[in-house]
This record gives sequence, structure tokens and C-alpha cells, in this order.
Amino acid sequence: MSHTQRLIILLMLTFVCAAFAQKNLDHVHLFQNFLKDATITSAPYGEGFLSYSSHDYGSLFALGAQGGYGINPRLEVNAKLGFVNFSPKNGDGNSGLTDLTAAGRYLVYDDGALRIAAGGFLTLPIGTDKVGYGNFDFGAFGAARYGLSNDMIVTGTLGLDFYDAGDKYHNSLVLAGGLIYPYSPQLAIIGELMFKTDVDYGMLSAGVDYTLQNSGRVRGALGLGIDNGAPDIMLMLSYLTTI
Repeated sequence: MSHTQRLIILLMLTFVCAAFAQKNLDHVHLFQNFLKDATITSAPYGEGFLSYSSHDYGSLFALGAQGGYGINPRLEVNAKLGFVNFSPKNGDGNSGLTDLTAAGRYLVYDDGALRIAAGGFLTLPIGTDKVGYGNFDFGAFGAARYGLSNDMIVTGTLGLDFYDAGDKYHNSLVLAGGLIYPYSPQLAIIGELMFKTDVDYGMLSAGVDYTLQNSGRVRGALGLGIDNGAPDIMLMLSYLTTI
């Protein structure tokens, strides 16, 4: 199956249930599309995260922080920064700071059920080039959330990213879909599928979001790469809290 066929099928599956829209679980955030979602926060939030990814050529360990701040009921700004350690299968490893990602999204439609936002991002090239950073990347996206009759939330993201390749920019179409299932008032189960063209990236992930008594949230997910440009396996752990 070609990339185009997979993207078309994913898009159809993501939006086929829009007629059953009911409500949004805004307090439950995505893993793969944390910065490209349709939620607008009513209170600032921050998340500290750890991740481990295994590739054919080595492994990558990352830690960092990301979060969001609602300027008004329709506009949210976001940021992400981390530190990574890359260990190749052959040779010496390298460590360093990632680029700082700044993002924002604007709520363009909200009828109390279906929610649609549009936004963009850019990276400030402050990271270490030895671990693949130090680039000015940017992109734009549209994101949606809507609820099904069984209280599950369907999410969708369509975007276009531009990557700094030194002498020129490469572009990549991003298409992602997800499901958020509120298993209980404290526990939500999150499934996501993401594809990126040009870089041959495809990943399927499943995770959980659990609310603690102090209103903080413990989150964890397992990602499986389904295309050559994605990690074979990715583990994500985090703690999210409102500020």
C-alpha cells in the first residue's frame, strides 16, 4: 500500500464519525501530537517527559518539558525544549540540547461539540548540531476533536512541515488520527496513528493518562514504528500538571 493510499484511508477513518460529535476531553492531551491539537487551555499546564527510542542505527534518550498557556478562550501558545543523548551502534555517542519549539493555535470553530483549530510552529536553532539540531524548521496545521455517542473522542491533524536541510528546505505532509477513550473518571486510554511523507515516517502508539489525587497526571505510551523513518520502538513517560 502506498503512502498516499494510507493517508487517504486514515483521513476517511478519522472524519467518518463527525455526525456523532458530543464533547471534548480537553484535559487529556495527545502524545504524538501534543503541540498540534484542537484544545485551548483554561489554565496553564506543563509536562515533564522522558522518552527512549530504538532505531536500526542506534538509540536515543530524551528528557525535557513542554506546555501551554491560554492567552484568551480562543488562542493558546505552546513551547517545548529538551536534552537528548544519542548512542550509535558503532562509534561514540553525543549529547546536547534540542531546538526550542514555539507553537500556537487558534480556535476557528466550536459549537460545543465539534472543535476545530488552526495553528503553526517554528523551531529556534539553539540546539546541538552533533545530535541533529540547530535548524530553523516551521510548519502549519489544522486539528479537530469530536466526541462519539459512547463518549470516545476522535482526533485528527493535517499539517505541512518544512525542515531545514542546510542549503534548502524539505516539506512533509503530516496526517494523524487518534482515539481517546475515557475508561474511568481517572483513566483515559489514548491511541494514535501518524504518517509523515518525504521522511517515510509512520508510527502507531497506545498510551494511558491517569489523574492523581493532587490533580497531576501520570502518562505513558508505547509507540511502534511502521515505516523506515520512524523508531522501531518508542517509550514515553511523563507527568503533567496545571500551573
